[in-house]
Amino acid sequence: MPNVPPGPRPFRFGVLAAGAVDAQGWRRTARLVESLGYSSLLFPDHQDKDWGPLVSLAVAAEHTSHLRLGTLMLAAGLRSVPLLYKEMATLDIVSGGRTEVGLGAGWYVQDYLRAGVKMAPPRERIDLLEESAEVFTRLWEESAASLRGRHLQIDGAVGRPQPVQDKAPLTIGGGGERVLGVAARHASIINIGAVLSSGGKDTRFGASATADRFDERVRLIRELTAACVSPPELQCLAFAAAVTEQRDRYARRVLSPMFGLPPEEALESPLAVVGSVEQICDTLLERRERFGITYWVIPANQAEVFAPVVARLTSAERSSALMGVE
Repeated sequence: MPNVPPGPRPFRFGVLAAGAVDAQGWRRTARLVESLGYSSLLFPDHQDKDWGPLVSLAVAAEHTSHLRLGTLMLAAGLRSVPLLYKEMATLDIVSGGRTEVGLGAGWYVQDYLRAGVKMAPPRERIDLLEESAEVFTRLWEESAASLRGRHLQIDGAVGRPQPVQDKAPLTIGGGGERVLGVAARHASIINIGAVLSSGGKDTRFGASATADRFDERVRLIRELTAACVSPPELQCLAFAAAVTEQRDRYARRVLSPMFGLPPEEALESPLAVVGSVEQICDTLLERRERFGITYWVIPANQAEVFAPVVARLTSAERSSALMGVE
């Protein structure tokens, strides 16, 4: 029988960092995110002007004490898995076991062009992601890995240094059935998103971002993880996040053009977290009930204005836990 938790998983919130300008500013950002009550600071991985994620997270580790530090997402096709393991295991050591490793199939065409790497078709990228996740997990949990796969030929890779966390802290996700299947088999955190397999945010992105499509993804995940002793945590990145008293106006002027959907449908998409503090809290409680999503990632430019939401939803549950209320 699957081990069903006695109550809903508590909320936690992360910040997706971007646009570090200088070293002092980045250190202040890390300390601020921690002080505002966020659970994690996550770094994207694109071949643009932003800083490299791994060094940035190591610096953040030195200036925080309990903030979890991770990536959202590293493209599997752009890095050697044993070399990536060594860097992430080192980060886990210097942070005292606070690492989250977001690993994805890769979706953005420009990343591959700028890196000089041929971008394979979606099916091949997802197959490579699965092989990469398998090797990474073996290195992390068994200290060694070999694999004769379709894409990876790994012979005697060594999982050293040994990280602090025993279980590989993998986050995997996406919007399609195949990539969610990989996530269900290998990840402790599943990021549920829209379809980006075409290499950009085209018309399929908005159509795949509706609440009904998220229902389908959640049903699939629940089927695939029904026998798991520890069900995965469900995460969602809020592509559109805003604290505003003019929710409907924002939906008409911003969300509808962004998603290519009617304003009402755009507002219902889990990728949009918009409204007053009270409206957002109510919305996230409803989405936890409907989808089981409890780990919300907010863009860095909205971190401070979302802090009251974070405080309200996390402090209420801490109080309930102390009182023994489920």
